[in-house]
Amino acid sequence: MNAQILIKTANDWFEFTKSKTGQLDYVGKWEQNNKPDVDGAKKLASSTYYTPSFFTFIDSALNCNPVVYVAPDADVSDKDVFDYLIHIGALLAAVEAKNSLLAGELYLRRRTVFEKFAQLTQYILEPYCVEILFSLCYGCMANIDPDTVPLLFESVKEKLDFDSSRETLDQAYMRWFKKNNVTLTLPLVGTCFYNWDAEPYVLDKLCDNLNCDDLLGMAEKIRNAKHNFYESLETVVQAEPYNSHDKNSILVCIESPEAKIAGNPGLEKAGHIRALAAKIIRESKPKMMAYPSKLAYVGGEEIVVSVKL
Repeated sequence: MNAQILIKTANDWFEFTKSKTGQLDYVGKWEQNNKPDVDGAKKLASSTYYTPSFFTFIDSALNCNPVVYVAPDADVSDKDVFDYLIHIGALLAAVEAKNSLLAGELYLRRRTVFEKFAQLTQYILEPYCVEILFSLCYGCMANIDPDTVPLLFESVKEKLDFDSSRETLDQAYMRWFKKNNVTLTLPLVGTCFYNWDAEPYVLDKLCDNLNCDDLLGMAEKIRNAKHNFYESLETVVQAEPYNSHDKNSILVCIESPEAKIAGNPGLEKAGHIRALAAKIIRESKPKMMAYPSKLAYVGGEEIVVSVKL
């Protein structure tokens, strides 16, 4: 093996080292032309705190169970080190895929684990910290206070050059969005008022065709077909200035899976971007009426879209 510790995600490899004194360090994404050599490595499964099996659909870059490879002479038996390594892979994948909402949710879900190596985690989150904090504090309905996530907020303050004595955080985000190209993942709200159905019965019927002669092969074909089908659904995120309740409203429409299968493709209302997030997005770029977008993931009752500003 040509590294001490490697973590494999769907598309990438990430390298860590551990010193003789027990210090864990993050080297970064494997950028060499040759693939890492993991011959003879100890193989560890990542924690199931994140698993693609929860989702009806998730982007290809996150459709994986990260694997940890450890060189034979590297000792990762320390409880905190082991705990960190089997959890950090999913967070690395989410940051690399620019999935700000999932990255934030994963960080919060295992915050105590990640903050035992606070400097490492802060370094990993820093390139995408502005977007992650926005998705958590403005995109979600949980009303997370930025002050309750200081590891993130400190990085965001520095990146935004934020000074609370001269502006609000809302204003700082507007200033940032005006000057920068941004990719956000945001959950939809108000989905209960619309009829967009993520899992039509006809898709479940695909499994009726399975037989014992080639169970694995047919299951793989169905998995690939369903993933490609959801990935192909047209997604529109568009300003709704005519909305009498909120001039900053942003509507999300997604192609109907059931209608597409029936041969009648057409967009259906699926929900809205939360008003707090929509206000900042609209006021920072008032002339931008439509936003390049795609379906990021669908899981449980949650529909999440990726939006470029």
